[in-house]
Amino acid sequence: MPTVEAEIVIPKPAAEVYAAAKDLEGLAPYLKDVKELKVLEQTPERSVTHYLAVAMGKKVQWTEVEEWDDANLKNRFYSEEGDFDKYEGTWVFTPEGEDATRVKLTLDYELNLPMFGALLQKLVKKLMQENIESFLQGLKDRCLAGK
Repeated sequence: MPTVEAEIVIPKPAAEVYAAAKDLEGLAPYLKDVKELKVLEQTPERSVTHYLAVAMGKKVQWTEVEEWDDANLKNRFYSEEGDFDKYEGTWVFTPEGEDATRVKLTLDYELNLPMFGALLQKLVKKLMQENIESFLQGLKDRCLAGK
């Protein structure tokens, strides 16, 4: 199963960055590949969100469960249904001093496209890497916009 990882440092306190990530609907306008994001259920510890994204002109959709660990500034997520055969990962928010946060996003995914073979799988991995980097940049942009 392919894994992609990305990190970014955001010049804001960890609690603020974590709260911005947890507010998925507020984050949505900063996610360039996400065309639709709808929170279906939400409690302080868990949310269920439907995503519709576009990659290479194709729509990809999934429903994701996010498990929020406020005490440790972590998130675990996984998809229960959608176009991915497997889609799961973690967010870790690590304070770097008082006014900066290192955010690490790790994603394990499986998207079986048997008729296209290994070449397309390499392209999909590149797109998934770009997607998580874009997601982190969107979080940073939102935090710096102060919203």
